[in-house]
Amino acid sequence: MEINKDLPNSLDEQLLGDCCELDTASLSDALDSLGIAGGLPGLVQRVPGTRCVGFAYTVRYQPVGDEAGFKNAANYIDQVPAGSVIVSSNAGRADCTIWGDILTHVAVRRNISGTLIDGAARDIDTINQVRYPLFSKAVFMQSGKNRVQLSATQVPVEIGGVAVHPGDLIVADASGCLVIPRAQADEVVRRAKAVEETERRIIAEVERGSTLAEARALYRYDQPWLAAAADAVKS
Repeated sequence: MEINKDLPNSLDEQLLGDCCELDTASLSDALDSLGIAGGLPGLVQRVPGTRCVGFAYTVRYQPVGDEAGFKNAANYIDQVPAGSVIVSSNAGRADCTIWGDILTHVAVRRNISGTLIDGAARDIDTINQVRYPLFSKAVFMQSGKNRVQLSATQVPVEIGGVAVHPGDLIVADASGCLVIPRAQADEVVRRAKAVEETERRIIAEVERGSTLAEARALYRYDQPWLAAAADAVKS
């Protein structure tokens, strides 16, 4: 399915709005129910209280192979559409950064929703000051200049064995980061809503005096995306 990432259609906007109301835990359960690996391991929220939702704009780095001449930082961000989530892969390297204060200020100005870094970021104090949603595997001050260089943008990347394709849906919060393949996103969101409704019903049932075992059995916690929860989502 081709996605216009510059001008999301009304269905895309509805999908993004729904994901803004769902946490990564319920979305992860929905992905599990479909047998889809979506969790991106090792990425940590660097600005407490922030989250991001958007379609992936992917960036891939590679080690500098030619030592001749100065290898500057990449300027790909000028092409990133507003509302995107940048997913930048540096093969998990923790010894050099591929994100800092300049990219953060540009991202804020361009209304980019957030950034996921399979690698290191720096200037964390500045990033916290502007409350930019950043998730990374590491924090380190050493520059990526002359160590890594841009390989490609808008190509599939892999984080912890999980593939991220351009245009996939990204959701990240304090519990972690996940990717939802665009082709399955509508069904994942539908099931995630049902999961959250099931959990609300279980909590309410316990507060009425039932045991946790009774409440979980009553509302099918073994399959929370089905039946009783699903009919509540439709209403």
